[in-house]
Amino acid sequence: MKIITREYLNELIEYIGTPDIKVITGIKRSGKSKLLESFAEYILKNYSDVNIIQIDFYKLEFEELQEYHKLYNYIVPRYEENKRNFVIIDEVQLCKNFEKTINSLYTDGKYDIYISGSNAFF
Repeated sequence: MKIITREYLNELIEYIGTPDIKVITGIKRSGKSKLLESFAEYILKNYSDVNIIQIDFYKLEFEELQEYHKLYNYIVPRYEENKRNFVIIDEVQLCKNFEKTINSLYTDGKYDIYISGSNAFF
C-alpha cells in the first residue's frame, strides 16, 4: 500500500535547495521510506540536471555501508559536477557513527541532504 499524505511531500518539497540537513523521523512503519521514494520521484520528474544518491539501509545491497567511512566513500565518488546533487538516506541510524559522514558532506556544501530514521534513535 502506498499512501503518502500530500501535505508531508509538499512540506519536504519546500525545503529543496536549503542548506539545512533535512531529517524525517517517525515510528517504524509510519511511511518515512515511502515519503522519501515519492520525494525522489518528484525530483526526477520536476528538475533537470539532477543526481540522486539514494541509500536504503533496510536493503541488503547497502549493508556493507553501515560504517561511516564506507558510507562516505560510497557517496563522494558519485557526486556529479554541474548537477544538483541530492543525498537521500533511509534509516540512517543503521550506519554506526553516520553523523560524521553527514556532517562532512554538509561541510562540503555540495549536497542537498535528506535522512530518515526512527524516533527511538533520534
